[in-house]
Amino acid sequence: MEHSLLAQIMARDPRKLVRFPDVPLDQALLALQQLETNLQELKALPPPPPPAPRESMPPVVPVAAPEPVPVAEVPAAPVAPADAVDLEALSGSLTTLATQVWRARVRIIDPETGEPREEMRRIHRHVEGAFEAFSQLGLTINDWVNQPYDAGLPVKVLTFQPTPDLQRDTVLEAVRPTVIWKDRLLQMGEVIVGTPQNTEAKP
Repeated sequence: MEHSLLAQIMARDPRKLVRFPDVPLDQALLALQQLETNLQELKALPPPPPPAPRESMPPVVPVAAPEPVPVAEVPAAPVAPADAVDLEALSGSLTTLATQVWRARVRIIDPETGEPREEMRRIHRHVEGAFEAFSQLGLTINDWVNQPYDAGLPVKVLTFQPTPDLQRDTVLEAVRPTVIWKDRLLQMGEVIVGTPQNTEAKP
């Protein structure tokens, strides 16, 4: 009787043969029939139900954009006419020019004599020419110096200064003149007012 190669290899003694236990034939056939039966039962089972279809998303309905809410109209700021803007610019320029010419005249005139200083006589003629031009334009420049002070004058009093030999309040000095153009006040004058010493200084 021939023995398998595996049996020869597994023998403890190569010269001895080892026999594996034989599986009973009836038991092997029974296992085979059981396997076939299981397969038949699996085939006889009804097929599993198809998976439920995924719920579809509801159709997207376009939503109309809300109508814009009307915003209350803001009234536009009144725009000054071009003539008015030019007039304001011209008024400012005239005021500045008049003030500068007035300051030049104050430096030229000797306060004690009221006449132009000797070294300034030539310049004095040009300054007086500028004052005449201002007068032709309707521009009035007044510093009120040595004139009686009245509360109605278009000036701002910087201080009241008690002064001897005064019988009434008098403008002693001007820091800047009053400038009027065609009955329109362009600049309020700034002055120092002297008061008689025998009366209380005004607040």
